[in-house]
Order: sequence, then structure tokens, then C-alpha cells
Amino acid sequence: MNAVREEISKTPDLKKFENILRRNSISVYLKEIDQIPLLSRDAEVELAKRAYEGDRNAKEKMIISNLRFVISIAKKYQGKNIPLADLISEGNIGLITAVDKFDYRREVHFISYAVWWIKQAIMKAISEKSRMVRLPMNRANELMKIGKFIENYSKENGKRPDHEEIADKLSMNKDEIKKLIDLSSNSSLEEMIPEDSSGFNETMFLSDGEEKERNPDNAVILSSLKESIQNLLNKLGEREREIIEYRFGLNGKEPQSLSKIGEKMKLTKERIRQLEKIAIDQIKGYEESSHLYAYLN
Repeated sequence: MNAVREEISKTPDLKKFENILRRNSISVYLKEIDQIPLLSRDAEVELAKRAYEGDRNAKEKMIISNLRFVISIAKKYQGKNIPLADLISEGNIGLITAVDKFDYRREVHFISYAVWWIKQAIMKAISEKSRMVRLPMNRANELMKIGKFIENYSKENGKRPDHEEIADKLSMNKDEIKKLIDLSSNSSLEEMIPEDSSGFNETMFLSDGEEKERNPDNAVILSSLKESIQNLLNKLGEREREIIEYRFGLNGKEPQSLSKIGEKMKLTKERIRQLEKIAIDQIKGYEESSHLYAYLN
């Protein structure tokens, strides 16, 4: 316990980093953040408990200790007509929100909870500050999903998918897809797709060693997300779990359409769609899933 207290006491002052970023000294900011050590699991739990009880110093230390992850996420959205410093600043707002809302009693790693809030804050900023058609955040999220699928499909097949193919893959209504695409130009779709359009999903297929070598900070995020998502999947029945794994490319499985999964499981496409919805609704029903089911979407 003494070692944990000593670790916590060494965390620097948040205002120092805010001032550096405000001056747009991005290279200095990145260098300073890189020197902040990661919290041990015990220190994270202790800080989270104190933060939950209203300790402002504990909240600040949790924020500072996770600033490096905001940088990793923000870099994926570079090239959207918003400076990296602004993306990081918006992501930091999401991190602060995550610290305020985090409940340590759920026994979830903090960063797996915070990633969703960080990405939402960045995407909201892109939606509001870029030339995108103004959409509610849930619609902006759907538009981003559509854009990512169109980009990946086009690369693999040399042509754009039609609305029915998009609807089948994303389990969305075909008319809603058409309406969303009509509401935005192609450039709007592109602006909502991260530069590394594979996002965190692609790295689900990398070994821990490969991901640590490629990006150590992403490796920590992914390890935490994998653990949390797996805990949720283990609560599903075997058939529902397998459908979710195939649909979203989890645990080494290749993402499959409803039709393909139906062929594997000797069920109709519509039955697979029903079972998928049941499984996702079940996941949403678990208290600890509030920040995680979005990744399965």
C-alpha cells in the first residue's frame, strides 16, 4: 500500500499540460506526456475509488496518467481540417468526462471505459467544426460506420457496395442508409473515417507482441478492451456468442455477413439477425456494458 501511495504522489500537475497544449506547443506536449509512467492496476483502483468519492486530486491524477491514450486516439483522426492539438484537447474533454462518470465497483479497467468517451468527444468536434452536414451524434456514428465499410469494401472488391450490401453487413435498414448517404457528400463520409481507418478493430487480430511493438499505448487499450469484451461474451449462450464473434470479427474470426453465418450454422439469414439482436440486447442489459457495446456496433 505504501508503494501505491508513493506512486500516486509522484503524478505531476494537470495545469502544466493544459498550458503547454494551449500554447499549441504540440512537440513539447508529446515529449512531456511520454514521460508520465503508466499507473499500476493497484494504483488505478485506489485513485478510481477516491475519485468516485469526490476527491478532486485523485480525479486530476487519473486524468494526467491517461493523457497518453488520448494522443494515440487523436492521431487516428488527423487530416480532418482540425489541428492535432485541437483533437487532443477535445479528446481530453472526453477523458475528463470518463473520470467523472467512472464507477470503480464495476471492476472494469478504466481505459476500456474511457476510450468510448474520448472517441465520442473527438468525433463530435469533427462533426461540429468540419464542413460536415450537422447530424445528431448517433447519426454521425452510423455515418462513420457506413464510411468505414464503404472504404474497406472498395479496397477489397474494386467497387463501392450497394445499399443492400451495406445494410446486410451493418444490420441497418436499407432506406436509412440511403437517407444518411444522401444527407452527406462523399467528403463528409471521408472526414468521419479515421486516417487509420482500421481503428482498433484491425488490431484485434494482432498478437500482443505485434501490437506492443507497433504501438505500446494502443496495446494497453486493446488488452483492456479485449478482456472487458470477452467477459461480456462469456455471459452469452454458446450460439449467440459465436454469432457475435463472427459478425464483428472477434477472437480471431473473420467478420461474416448474416447470410454466411446462416450457412455455417444452418439457419436462415433472418434467424441469425434475430439472434444477433437478442445477443446485443442482452449485452446492453449488463451494467458494465454501457461503454462497451458501442465497440460491437
